[in-house]
Amino acid sequence: MKTKLIILFIGFLSLNNFPQINTERYRLDSDSIGFSGIADIEITAITGNTDFQIIHLGGRLNYNWGNSYTFLVADGGFGWDEGEQIFDQALMHLRHVQTLTELIQAEVFTQIDFNKSRLLTERELIGGGLRFRILKYNNLKFRLGTSYFFEHEDYDVSANSIHGSNLFANRFSTYLTLEYEIKDDIKLMMITYFQPQIGKWNDFRIISDNSLIVGLSSFVDLKTSFNLRYDAKPPETIKNIDTFTRFGFSFKF
Repeated sequence: MKTKLIILFIGFLSLNNFPQINTERYRLDSDSIGFSGIADIEITAITGNTDFQIIHLGGRLNYNWGNSYTFLVADGGFGWDEGEQIFDQALMHLRHVQTLTELIQAEVFTQIDFNKSRLLTERELIGGGLRFRILKYNNLKFRLGTSYFFEHEDYDVSANSIHGSNLFANRFSTYLTLEYEIKDDIKLMMITYFQPQIGKWNDFRIISDNSLIVGLSSFVDLKTSFNLRYDAKPPETIKNIDTFTRFGFSFKF
């Protein structure tokens, strides 16, 4: 396990030199073949199961094949608690998207992550589904996605925990994306995910990510975002709701 955490740590740092993660905010529209990317640095205020500030690093490396594209997302955070530096969470997500028609895309993806504040020591998942480009009108875009994924989770909980420490689940994931360009250099993004466990429908997660992005130049954006995560069945000592308020910069290349 320690080796995997070190790999994740090195991976997301190297990518940033270029939630459950919200991959929608890392998608870039590009008509040119080849590589593109984005790197984020943010200051985060967290409430819920943690109550301190962290420096958040995130990024994405994309390759456009023409009728499809592949991207790798890395995300992580550093925090300080009573003068002690901690490495709280990290994630890597790989996804391939194939365009089928002007309206429909197929996706396959895999992910590995951990989050100490939620007692999650390790999580792996693999899945796939469809993404529908419902609407593109003037400065407004609306997208709908639906997929299936299989996940494995390890939690740092006691042996007699009702929640359990070693879990396997089949889940649906449905998301809605609204993107509105208020002005040429100001954009609003609102994304919501709903992820129930198949056969245990009262075990579900809701993730809402809302961002206001202000373009400072063709390479740098100023971003303010609010993220809410609701878990209907967390470990006994963990709260259902976490919120994240972030302020930072995005660097495009």
